[in-house]
Amino acid sequence: MNGSTTNTPLVAIITQRDSSNICRPVYMAEKQYEQWKFIKHNHNGNYYLTNLMRALYDLAACPGGRTHTATQQKVFGPFIMQYSLAQADRIELIALKVDQSLVSSEQQSSGLYRAAWNPIGNEWATQDGHKKNMDLTHQWKGAHTAAIPGKFKRKEDAGEIIGDHITKAYRAAFSASEVQAQGNHFSLFWMNNEFKDRAHVESIVSFIQQAKLNNASVRWLIHGEAAGVFVDAVKYLNTQPQAGALKDTANNLAKQSVFFSNPRGKDCREQQLEALCEKVGLNYVGTKINDYDILFNGDARDKFSDKAITAGSIMGLSGVTGYVGYTALSNGYDAIMAGSSIATTMVAGTSAYFLAKDKATTFGGYARNLPKVVSSAFGKGNQQWH
Repeated sequence: MNGSTTNTPLVAIITQRDSSNICRPVYMAEKQYEQWKFIKHNHNGNYYLTNLMRALYDLAACPGGRTHTATQQKVFGPFIMQYSLAQADRIELIALKVDQSLVSSEQQSSGLYRAAWNPIGNEWATQDGHKKNMDLTHQWKGAHTAAIPGKFKRKEDAGEIIGDHITKAYRAAFSASEVQAQGNHFSLFWMNNEFKDRAHVESIVSFIQQAKLNNASVRWLIHGEAAGVFVDAVKYLNTQPQAGALKDTANNLAKQSVFFSNPRGKDCREQQLEALCEKVGLNYVGTKINDYDILFNGDARDKFSDKAITAGSIMGLSGVTGYVGYTALSNGYDAIMAGSSIATTMVAGTSAYFLAKDKATTFGGYARNLPKVVSSAFGKGNQQWH
C-alpha cells in the first residue's frame, strides 16, 4: 500500500463485507489484529469498547477523499485510539493505548453509577465508584430502571431526588413502597452538568444498544438538560445505523420505555419527544412539564404566553405592553446560556410587572408563584417534580 503511515504489513479489520455502509476499509498493523479482533467480537457489555467500535464504523462510513496528514486521536474512558486519515482509500489504526489516569477518581466525575435504596436514611443514595455497565438483570416489575439527570450540584443530590421522579413517572407500573426496599437500585448516568460533551451522547447510545443486544427491558427516566443529550443520542441511532452487531434501526427498541421529566433542550417539546421515540421504536410513556420553567421549556412558555395575553386583555393593556414580559422571557434563553446579567434583570423586571399588574384571576397562579419561575430559571426549581 503506497503512502502508508507504517512499513509493517497491514490487515483489514472492517471492510464492505461487514456492511454496505462502509466507504473506506479500516486497516492496522498485523501485530494489532488479534487485539482488535477481540474487541470487535467482545465489546458488548462495555460501553467504552462499544464506543471504540462505533468510532471505527463512523470513520469507515465517511466518503473517501477526507484526508488529514496529522495523527488523529479519540479517547473513550481509559482507552486512547490513534489513527491516520492520510490515505483517501482507507483508515489506518496506529495504536490503542490504555491510560487509567484518564478515568477520573474525583467524587463528582461523570460516568455510570448506582443509586441504591437506603432504608436507614429512607432515601435513594448514590454509591461511589463507576460501573462499566448497567446490571440489566436487576429489575423492578419486569424491567431495569435507569435515569439520566439534568443539572444538580452533586450526583448524590441527583440520585436522591430523581428516585422520586421515577416512582411518580412509573406509578402505573409500581408503587414507591414496592421498590423502596433494601437491595434495590437504579442505574444513574451522571454527566456532571457537562451537557455539551459529545462523549455523553455516545455513552447513551451505547447503553441503549447494549440493552437492545441483551434483549433487556429498560425503563428510562430522562430529566432536565439531559433530555437534549438523550434526543441527540436517539437521533444518532436513527440517522447513523452501524454495521454488524451494532446496527440499530427503527421499531426494534420497543422493550425500552422512556419518560421525560422537566425536559430542557433543543427539540424537547412534548410532541417532538413523542414523535422521536415513535420514529425509532422506543416506547414513549409520557412527559412531565414544569409549568414554571418558561425560559427553558417551550411548552411551559406557551402556557405562560396564553395566560399573559389573557391577563393583558382583561387589564385593558395594549397588545405590545401586555405581551412584552413574555417576549422578553422567550428571548432570555440565549442570554442566560451566554451568562448575561441582562437575563436576570429581565426575569426580575417581568416578575415585578406581573406582581404589580395582576388583576386577572386566570393569571393569578403565575403571579403568586413567580418565585418558582425565578427558581426554575436560576435556582433548583427544575430539579423537583412539580
